[in-house]
Amino acid sequence: MYITNTKKSPWHWVPTLYFMEGLPFTIIVIVSSIMYKNLNISNSDITFYTGFLYLPWMIKPIWSWFIDVYKTKRWWIYTMEFLLALSFIGLAVALETNNFFFWSLILLWACAFFSSSHDISADGFYLITLNSKEQAFFIGQQNLFYQVARLFASGVLVFISGYLIVNTGHNIRLSWAIVMLMAATITCIISVYHKAVLPKTEIMPVLNWYQGLTQVKTVVSQFFHLKDLWITILFIMTFRIGENQIIKIAPLFMLDSRSNGGLGLSNKYLGFANMFILGAMIIAGILGGMTIYRFGLKKCIWYMVAMVNLPHLIYVYLAYALPSNEVIILLLQVIENFATTFSLAAYSMVAFLLVKDSQYKTAHYAFISAFKIAGIMLPSMFSGVIEQSMGYQHFFIFTIFTMIPCLLVIPFIKIDANFAKRDVT
Repeated sequence: MYITNTKKSPWHWVPTLYFMEGLPFTIIVIVSSIMYKNLNISNSDITFYTGFLYLPWMIKPIWSWFIDVYKTKRWWIYTMEFLLALSFIGLAVALETNNFFFWSLILLWACAFFSSSHDISADGFYLITLNSKEQAFFIGQQNLFYQVARLFASGVLVFISGYLIVNTGHNIRLSWAIVMLMAATITCIISVYHKAVLPKTEIMPVLNWYQGLTQVKTVVSQFFHLKDLWITILFIMTFRIGENQIIKIAPLFMLDSRSNGGLGLSNKYLGFANMFILGAMIIAGILGGMTIYRFGLKKCIWYMVAMVNLPHLIYVYLAYALPSNEVIILLLQVIENFATTFSLAAYSMVAFLLVKDSQYKTAHYAFISAFKIAGIMLPSMFSGVIEQSMGYQHFFIFTIFTMIPCLLVIPFIKIDANFAKRDVT
């Protein structure tokens, strides 16, 4: 039960709310890998431990019911943001300790839990505070400001880390501590802002703990009775095996010295390049959705499987040729990321196909999203071990062959010819 007075314009809080979904996630699962590479942690350790940080997002459905029954989502939002700010401060301090790797991982785990809890409450707050027309209008703002946060974290903050490393006499720990304090400051400011401006449209939840658990049991039971569930899960787990390994290894390959088979580039290059790459990914995501809308999922799915795997040949070329021209390297990275992101539309639509007739579409899609995260987490965790055993050249060749399991799964997915295709009258 909710009240609707004292409602503020969504423009006051939707942009910052979804910026705060993207900022900690990007720092935790992407920027941390770059930081650890600078600190001379091995590729196998980086990918395993930072890949494992996906777990709190994967198991969100397990405790999402608790957020529904304890306090308001408004309270969860600004409280989790404040705890994130404290955790980023803790990270800055941990980087100056002797056992920095252990303590920084503990704090990143805390960040991951707070961030995933924030995401649950933020999405729920969005749904209960806005009516259907407002939800449709601001869905684009959600994605835009989430991507702005990714650009800021993996672009601007990484670029700043490179600048600081050069200007602090190569004091890597101090440079990254300053970056984490910057993230903490921004997060704390937004937390205070949200406490002041988020609409007070909720009253305390009416479900008790027993009702919440009963509802979860019903939703889970019906999820495992969905038609074609297991073939869909196999598709989700195999569609991006190669790409989910590339995502972890590519920045490490860029930073690694040429004597180790890498390109020997800097944080400043990575930060600068990520700004262009994310721009290309946003455009690719839009075009991928438009393509499926024009031709339908059934006609597009095979082409999109190819587009998420064959562009890895670009990294094969980079690993063998080791070009030094940063413009060429950037152009090739943009092409690879554009192609692999374009294919994400098919990835999402197969999940939508599974839940389209479900009584609990939102909850069941959340479960599918958990399998998506698992499909990212597991390949990324072990990508470093595989790369170190093969070397960059053979590793990038190997990722192309990982498309084979998905090719074997697709024929078993039942897709209507008109599913997701626009109506032509």
